[in-house]
Amino acid sequence: MLLGGFGFSVALAIAKQLTAEIHSFELNFFRCLFGLIALAPVFLKGGPGILRTRCWGLHLGRGLFGGVGQICVYFGLAYLPLAVITAVTYTRPLWLVVLAVLFLGESARWRRWTAIAVGFMGVLIVARPSIESVGLPLAVLVFSTLCHSSAHVFLKKSTAIDPPTTIVFWYLVISTVVGAVPTVFVWVTPNLEQFAWLALTGVLYVVGQGFITLAFRAGEATAVTPFDYVRLLYAIGFDIALFSTYPDGWTIMGSTVIIASTLYIAHRQARLREAPAKTGDRPPNPGA
Repeated sequence: MLLGGFGFSVALAIAKQLTAEIHSFELNFFRCLFGLIALAPVFLKGGPGILRTRCWGLHLGRGLFGGVGQICVYFGLAYLPLAVITAVTYTRPLWLVVLAVLFLGESARWRRWTAIAVGFMGVLIVARPSIESVGLPLAVLVFSTLCHSSAHVFLKKSTAIDPPTTIVFWYLVISTVVGAVPTVFVWVTPNLEQFAWLALTGVLYVVGQGFITLAFRAGEATAVTPFDYVRLLYAIGFDIALFSTYPDGWTIMGSTVIIASTLYIAHRQARLREAPAKTGDRPPNPGA
């Protein structure tokens, strides 16, 4: 999990460094494209069968929402510190609870709604010192978390229908196409060095995903997930080392609130899942 988070953080740091020369929309497109190329051997090994799907609508919905969400993240990358971007992306689980209630038939009681409210208060704390100067990028970044959480709803439905390789393939293809649309209007042909850095971001993204998958396979989700928050330390380190940007008290305070709220939600749901194993009763509603 630590290695996976490091891969993501390095990819974002490289992309932010390149925003001075290449538009963020184009950076996102190349990340998607090279990510697709990096996984080509896996797709070729799966054969033509990975193209077959019984849920086109779900793949399209996930690809559209996920692609737009990633475009929004890269848009914010040109204006906001890496620490702020990382902290705000931690609110995705909060949106997911809301969407699960609306579209997956789950329910949530007052404890989880309180944690969600506290988490979004953390976003306001992070945003407080910069909300006037970078209001639009910050709003777009928050919108990205809603898009990614919506994509996760489509993912959850599709996993019951199609195999994982098919799901990953169509997501990468559709999100790459989505990323290509705004890139057409800002295209700048990269030089050889820039091209190499762009390729590295795509590879690091795939490698990061691979390490995180291995982490969840090796250990319990409740034990592994908290280590994802180390990405915030990576982001702060890159902000200082590469951009001479130091986190202020608002960023640290808001990040702490966001992390605490999402950890509480994860802990609460883990306890509810463990309860039936101890009692032998039917599982409680996961949104309780």
